[in-house]
Amino acid sequence: MTSIKELKSIDLSSFTVNITGISILFAILAAIVITLAIGIMNVSAIMVAIYLIPTIVVGTFMVTIYYAFSSGLLYNTLAKKLNPIKLTFEDNGELVKISTTETAIMTSIIATLQVIIFYLATMLILPLLLNTVVQTLLFSGQQMLAFLMYQYMLILSQPTTIAIIIFGTFIITFILVLLGCYIYNAFAKTGRGAVISLSEEDGMTAIESIDIMKFAIAFGIVYGILNLILTLIGAISGGDIVNLIINIIGGFVSGIVNAALIALFYNIVAPRIAKIKLELIDR
Repeated sequence: MTSIKELKSIDLSSFTVNITGISILFAILAAIVITLAIGIMNVSAIMVAIYLIPTIVVGTFMVTIYYAFSSGLLYNTLAKKLNPIKLTFEDNGELVKISTTETAIMTSIIATLQVIIFYLATMLILPLLLNTVVQTLLFSGQQMLAFLMYQYMLILSQPTTIAIIIFGTFIITFILVLLGCYIYNAFAKTGRGAVISLSEEDGMTAIESIDIMKFAIAFGIVYGILNLILTLIGAISGGDIVNLIINIIGGFVSGIVNAALIALFYNIVAPRIAKIKLELIDR
């Protein structure tokens, strides 16, 4: 038996803490891989590479706290004015359907607002930073590089560029999320949807754990098909067939691996730090 639930709101505290914890685990993994890669290519640079680990981890921590909290806050605000995302679950916790239009609209608006906020913050901070960098480059004799950086800032501040970035973010996010939801729903109809263990906690629905294998396959397939579509569109303008095949296979593999890591890290973080809590109401 299926039940349709509306995602009315997200608990900001648990969402921010959980997403930050998952991101830090990804950052540690990425930092280790980068350090090993640098060490293999140049053994003498291994000590320098080791210093990258805290930089990557701390940077990820700071960025993710802002991104997770603001995303949750924006969703809670928009859900009061727009149609919230609807999720359909089986009794065993299998996610069999994600509302397409509502999810695409909500996600694209949040992504666009994030870009606008980031752009405004950048426009306040970047000129001061850029002025210092340009002055340093000029004094060091790097006139060409200083000129290129100035031109880049000039282009970035143009109204046309701003409009392209904002509308491009909305349109691209909307299309990709809409296609992703359709692909997931079609795949979930075969009985292979992601399985999520839910429980009631403090009047909200807590995500206890995620089935790693089912989550990895379901969302890995979604990512892989989206990558396939983008690769085929890019191939229209020409491209080496071998590279196209590698990109397509790599898309499916990386999608499955990334989805599996997300589920694994969630299962690690949830019982130790915080489970994501959602306000899900029956339709």
